[in-house]
Amino acid sequence: MKHLTRTQIGALREQMVAREALLAGEIERAIAERSAREPEGREVDPGVVDLDSVLAIADVVRDQREVDHIRAALGRMDRGTYGRCLSCGASIPLERLRVQPDAEHCQVGQTRAEGG
Repeated sequence: MKHLTRTQIGALREQMVAREALLAGEIERAIAERSAREPEGREVDPGVVDLDSVLAIADVVRDQREVDHIRAALGRMDRGTYGRCLSCGASIPLERLRVQPDAEHCQVGQTRAEGG
């Protein structure tokens, strides 16, 4: 984290905390909507209901995965290891962190992690 100032880390933390809160709200709303949704007195094709359910679940899973990544990044901040590539230990450039504050890898490490 030495390549990042306290101000930069604070701004990135705020960005992640705000995103985490937004995603948590979206997850909560999606679950509540699924629980409250009932066919409205009309015949509904079960295939459409199944597809709708699968898509809604996929959205929740995607959002939860992002929340998990954010929480892991906040943990790295607390431990003083934030901004370091988990693969090679290199500093993750501030420009990359501004775009993806929960980034775990530098560009080279990300390519390797993706099997490239």
